[in-house]
Amino acid sequence: MFKKTYTYTSTKPKHKTLKIILLAIIILILGVGVWIGAIAYKNIKKITALSGNNSLFSFLGDSRQALKGETDGRTNILLLGMGSKNHPGGMLSDTIIVISINWKTKQVAMITIPRDLWVKIPGYGYAKINEAYAYGENNKTSGGGGKVSSDVVSEILGIPIHYFVSADFEGFKKLVDNIGGIDVINEKDLYDPSYPADNMIDYDPFKLSAGAHHLDGATALKYARCRKGNCGDDFGRGSRQLQVIKAIKDQTLSLNILSNPKKLVDLMNIAGDHIRTNMSVQEIKSLADVQKDLDTQNIISKVLDTSADGPLVSPPQDGRGSIILPKKGQGNYTDLQKIARDIFGVSSSSAAVQGESINKNFKIEVLNGSNRIGKAKAAAKVLEKDGYEVSRIGDAINSYDTSIVYNCADKTAEQTAQDIAEILSAEVKTKTVCSGIDLQVIVGVNNNL
Repeated sequence: MFKKTYTYTSTKPKHKTLKIILLAIIILILGVGVWIGAIAYKNIKKITALSGNNSLFSFLGDSRQALKGETDGRTNILLLGMGSKNHPGGMLSDTIIVISINWKTKQVAMITIPRDLWVKIPGYGYAKINEAYAYGENNKTSGGGGKVSSDVVSEILGIPIHYFVSADFEGFKKLVDNIGGIDVINEKDLYDPSYPADNMIDYDPFKLSAGAHHLDGATALKYARCRKGNCGDDFGRGSRQLQVIKAIKDQTLSLNILSNPKKLVDLMNIAGDHIRTNMSVQEIKSLADVQKDLDTQNIISKVLDTSADGPLVSPPQDGRGSIILPKKGQGNYTDLQKIARDIFGVSSSSAAVQGESINKNFKIEVLNGSNRIGKAKAAAKVLEKDGYEVSRIGDAINSYDTSIVYNCADKTAEQTAQDIAEILSAEVKTKTVCSGIDLQVIVGVNNNL
């Protein structure tokens, strides 16, 4: 008779092994998290060094800081693209784009400014607008080239520039390659025989056929930058730059970057080496939080150009090289300001568009700054005929090349100042003290009254 035997298998070793595996996984996850966090901290400090507030702890918590301009209904961000410090002319901003967010409608708009626009750079004099960034960087001005460029763009568009973001072309190429390239539809055959080589001395001709293309970083940069041959100068390039920005946005959103630690780290390193901004960490987080609520599928795009309907003109060369001027004359940006103000179709600050009457009872002073007799009286008559109240007429202390409307009142006078500026082909500026008046009009040499 056989004795029945039983075999008992203990489960404790398996449980112990499982615990070890789980512990190893937890340690690995924590290790990766610390690694990513350290890299993020290092790079975010570099990117936001100009903001004065680059604490990574700002990312913690659920509270959202309101962005500058948000309470006024519109935030404007200047995007600047240039070569790099290692290339001749590498600090000239070839890409100048203003991105605007309409907080009421959640619309997004992009305005492209040609790099050859002839403007006055504070402390430097008249030059092409792309020199503003280089001037700020080379002279180590407060806020650097981004601040100088922001001030100039704000002046010509008549809108506040709340933030700037600058990036160089090496970073652009690395970014596009890292996200796997971008898809674009090229409208026509492109050929630029004068595209600059990497040494910025020789030529590296660029050619791309019409149709759909998947571009790597180097080709995407050429596609966005080519301007000679049949590439359409600054204006064709401006349109393609907007297209490339949208393509990068679409490709980035299609990737699940958070699930790929290596790709996430690579992107953070690229950003840290090649991007600078005056946005704080908290403001970057706020912008990222609201991005999902914005209409980024129907971005409004406008390139300021020299077309028949455009606000700019290419004058005959006169020793200043190939430059671009406003059609209304050097320094007269009223057409550009109207485009920027009404880029969303309806000016958010326009009482007339809202069906309300515009206040024409502001006290207005008209001064002659043209050194030609009778110009102030002529301007006053034009304004009075249109229903405005002119309180004083006189002569300006100094001579002015361009006509200016100074807003000495609060925001209630903004639209009236813009309307008067449009009537007199002037630009709008603000003044804190005007001695008992609301608006001060300076009639400049450029005025044809």
